[in-house]
Amino acid sequence: MKTSSFRAVALFLIAGALPAVVAGCTIVAPGGPDAGTKVKVVKLPNPLPRPDALPPPKPLQASVLFVANLHRAVAAGAQSANLANQYANIIIGLTTQWASKNLQVANMGLISTYPDQYGPRLLLARSSTAGTPPTQLELLAALAAGGGVDAGIANYQQLLQLLAPALGNIDNSNLAQALQVLAATGNFDGDGETSEAKNLIEFGRGLNAASLPASLGGIDRSAFFAVPHDLFIVVYLQPLSRRCALGSSACNVDGRSPADIFTEVDGNGNAAWLSFVSGGIPASQVVHVSVATAESQSEAAFETNCKAVQGFPNGILDFMEPSSNAFFTPLMSAMNAANKGTGDSGDFCTLIGTGMASQKALTDLANAVAAVAIAH
Repeated sequence: MKTSSFRAVALFLIAGALPAVVAGCTIVAPGGPDAGTKVKVVKLPNPLPRPDALPPPKPLQASVLFVANLHRAVAAGAQSANLANQYANIIIGLTTQWASKNLQVANMGLISTYPDQYGPRLLLARSSTAGTPPTQLELLAALAAGGGVDAGIANYQQLLQLLAPALGNIDNSNLAQALQVLAATGNFDGDGETSEAKNLIEFGRGLNAASLPASLGGIDRSAFFAVPHDLFIVVYLQPLSRRCALGSSACNVDGRSPADIFTEVDGNGNAAWLSFVSGGIPASQVVHVSVATAESQSEAAFETNCKAVQGFPNGILDFMEPSSNAFFTPLMSAMNAANKGTGDSGDFCTLIGTGMASQKALTDLANAVAAVAIAH
């Protein structure tokens, strides 16, 4: 048998093309002292396992923290057209896309962009291991305690007592209403705060700390964010003008730029600003995603661009605005300069549209974030 023929037979056998009865037979190759070398054929499974029959890969997991501007404008307008609904659609859209990419949200929380009088804390949360979500009745009670969507705060202390039991494990069907409850009070928009990042940074530094008591609306952040997962994702929801420009003193936290704080690592290479109860997460696995209105754009250009988005909701523009202060654009650049892929942006107007371009923009944004988890 020629060498080329030997190789062809061997490949034929390895591919599993011969029936199982070939086990124990031999192939004679030239070159041995007896004019041939006997090679034993090893029996292979018949048929060979199909690649698509292999078990699916273990899902990757992420912790997701939404940082939302909860100004009363979010709850204003008709029930069918307010920013609370748009926030909910973005949150549900992103988390659904991540799940389709094998990136499961192990726990999700939401804080306000700016702190109220009680400082940084979770305002609503969800965990894959938590119990039954709150009932619609509980949410309606919380809304009534807030005085209704357009009435502002009626009894703030009563509302605070309802936050943890009503919003401590929210589901998608109640998400828009929960956001509306929070924004309608007018007490979660941090009046007087100038920094876009202070509340987030202080929240991250206190992940391992006890929450506020339930009487003050405390949801235990140390339980929801006890340990790191494959990714820690921060999603900013900001439809209003930024209160400061990155690099300005108004934006600084403890005299430092938020970009420097977010990119700082400890001795193990972990993100220094996140203090989990146990363990740490590399800075390269912390992704910041801004979903915001345009920066450094005129009001006229902003309105024109938003109205051009297919399915853009009518009546929303009265509660949105571009930002003369550039915060997210330079922040995402700084994140990517430190760790490629850790800064992503989506245009708020585009993402709340209903056309194919909006859906593609949402999918592309979610895919870019999921790719960071896959790469690690």
